[in-house]
Amino acid sequence: MKESSLVKRYAKALALAMDDQAEFDRVKGELHDFLALLAADEKLKIGLATFLISQAEKIIALDIVKTKMNLHAKTYQFLLTVAAENRLVYLEQMVQQFPEAWYAARGIEKIVIHSAVELAGGQKERLLGKLEKALAGKVVLEFRLKPELIAGISLSRGSVQYDFSLSGSLKKLRETLVGEN
Repeated sequence: MKESSLVKRYAKALALAMDDQAEFDRVKGELHDFLALLAADEKLKIGLATFLISQAEKIIALDIVKTKMNLHAKTYQFLLTVAAENRLVYLEQMVQQFPEAWYAARGIEKIVIHSAVELAGGQKERLLGKLEKALAGKVVLEFRLKPELIAGISLSRGSVQYDFSLSGSLKKLRETLVGEN
């Protein structure tokens, strides 16, 4: 089985188990905190990932983590499942894929906005409103700085790029005048 399909399957299952946005946000945060714990504690990471540690010992370790971190029941259950199936090596990828699975399960389209400078709150809200109206659906925006745009923005919608930046306009002008690609 391909690793990416396995990762997507686990992320999708977790996303489908979420009842609402608040629960999604909590579980996502807890999973990121758990990954930080694994990064800081190599013994725990190896212990949960190895076949040499029994399932009972993994459960004991996760019970301790659950208590110390006050984990949501669904976060805990997901970690138990991942550990039981010896898939901990893929946990970071699952956590990265989790928001995409959440959006897909709820019909939310993710659009990445690149801008040369940080957009003001009002600009972000207007952009979100216009995109939701144009696409006739729920949209979530991810903002990233890209100073090489000089001015303006570019949008990434899946594999499609829309460029409304000064650098993009200058590139198009150069291509038109000089015939460069």
